[in-house]
Amino acid sequence: MKLFRRSFDPDRHQGSGIFEDLERLLRRLRAVGLAAPLLLVVGFGVGNVTTNGLEASEGAVRMASVDAPAPRAHLEVLSRQMERLQDRGAQTAGYVTLYHDHVEPVEAVLRRRGVSEMTARKVAWPLVQHSYRRGLDPAFVLSVVLIESGGKPKATSFVGARGLMQVMPLWEGHWRNCGRDLYDIEANLCNGTSILAWYLSRNPGDENKALLGYNGCVRGTNTPNCFTYPQKVAQLKHQVQREMNLVREQRRPGGAASR
Repeated sequence: MKLFRRSFDPDRHQGSGIFEDLERLLRRLRAVGLAAPLLLVVGFGVGNVTTNGLEASEGAVRMASVDAPAPRAHLEVLSRQMERLQDRGAQTAGYVTLYHDHVEPVEAVLRRRGVSEMTARKVAWPLVQHSYRRGLDPAFVLSVVLIESGGKPKATSFVGARGLMQVMPLWEGHWRNCGRDLYDIEANLCNGTSILAWYLSRNPGDENKALLGYNGCVRGTNTPNCFTYPQKVAQLKHQVQREMNLVREQRRPGGAASR
C-alpha cells in the first residue's frame, strides 16, 4: 500500500464526575466486555438521578435506522455519542439500547465464527465506534476483519501484516491518536478503518478499487488471486448484515430473545 499521512482529531473524552466510582469500575470491566451486563443490574439503582440527562440527550441517543444507510455527518455524531456514553460510566438506558442495537450484533457474528466470547466483546465496541467515526458500515469493516484475520487480534501474515485488519507496519504513526501497537485491538481497528476510509475517499463510489488498494493488490505477485478480494468481502458483507439484523430482530418486542 502507498504511504500517505492523514490526521484525525477525535473529540477528547470528558468525565461527568457524578459517578466516579462507577466509572472507574466500568473502565476496568471494559477490558473483559462486561459493561453492558453490569448496567442491566446497576441501571435500576441510578433511577431519578439520570432521568434529566436521558431527557436532555434523547434525540442524540436515538440511532438512525439500522436497516438504511445514514449520512456520514450523522455517523460521526453517533461515534462521539458512543464515546460520551462509555466515558461517563454508561449507566443509562441509552447505553443499553446502543449496545443491543449496534454492538451486540457484531459480538454475535464473531462468536458464530469461532471467536471466543471474551475476544468478541473486546473487539465489538471499538469496531463499531471506529467504523462510525469514519463513516463506514460496521458490517463492511467486520467482513474485512473476518477475511483478513478471522477475528484474531494477534494474527500475522507472511508479509508482516498485523492484527485484526492486517495493517502493515509502514502505517504505524500515520494516523493521529490511533496508537502504534498493531496487535492492540483498538489501535489496530483505528489504523485499519482510517486506511480503509482513505482508500474509499480516493475512489468515491468504487468500493472494489478501494478494497484492492487496501489489500495492496497491484500486480497480484504477493497475494495470488488478490483480485477476487473485493468479491469475497462483498459476499461476506451481505451474510454478516443478515446475521446482525437477525440478532436485532430477536431483541425487538415479540422476538425470540424477549419471550
